[in-house]
Amino acid sequence: MKKLIVGFVFFFMASCIIAQDNRLNKYFDLQLKDIIRMVPEKQEYDVVIKRQTLHPIENKVYDGEILKSTWWMYDNDSIVWDNVRWSKIDNILQEPEQTVDWSELNGRSHIIGAANKIFQEDFYSGIPTEKIEWARMMTSDVPWFEFGWFMLDSLEFQKEYFPPEMENKETSIEGVYTFSFSYLKCIWAGITLHNNEVCAVVKFESLRNQMTNYWEGKIAMQGRNLYYGELWISLNSKQIEHIEMVEDFVGEVYPHAALFEMQRTLTINKIK
Repeated sequence: MKKLIVGFVFFFMASCIIAQDNRLNKYFDLQLKDIIRMVPEKQEYDVVIKRQTLHPIENKVYDGEILKSTWWMYDNDSIVWDNVRWSKIDNILQEPEQTVDWSELNGRSHIIGAANKIFQEDFYSGIPTEKIEWARMMTSDVPWFEFGWFMLDSLEFQKEYFPPEMENKETSIEGVYTFSFSYLKCIWAGITLHNNEVCAVVKFESLRNQMTNYWEGKIAMQGRNLYYGELWISLNSKQIEHIEMVEDFVGEVYPHAALFEMQRTLTINKIK
């Protein structure tokens, strides 16, 4: 009798697992380009950026900071910053007990996809000098939305994809930075449930890039930049539900060619 009961329980559990797998298969067989994108009038995202500067050889963190913000997205067309706040942290794993309001950044907005504008210095006019670097950082993270939307249609489950637009691409922020991207690899690696949405988990990485920073027309630092992370994209609405990224830059500061490393994490989470 015991064997019969155990066998029944095993059969019941196996049947549930198989049934669940069958439900998941319909997502893996999707042609993502056939999903119609739904564009909400307004979406809210919680944004957290952490940064730490350290020595690439010695176990020493020189400086750590965190910036938090709310981004309001309108019609997949524009972003407005709100509730911007900042704090020092001891390292990239720490959460601050208190933050300082950076209200002068609240209300700033820009059009998604307007790279020709956000990479010009006059876009940052009116921002205090000590906060411009953070404003550039936030602005440069917004294109992940646009990239996630257009790249999704080219993905097939568990097949690597290298967007041709990102092969040996060069771009710059006027008079401040130049970036040379070698490649970007993407793969639809799995699915997850987030905000009650079944989402494609898209992993990305670019591990060999160059970056140069200028100060008053001269090279201030240069080195190797890499980044990797995940995009979670709703398989119902094709909207970005979650973004995480890790960035690492190792380079030299001129004129003394001193080594340093900058590590940064980005988390963008849609609020339901």
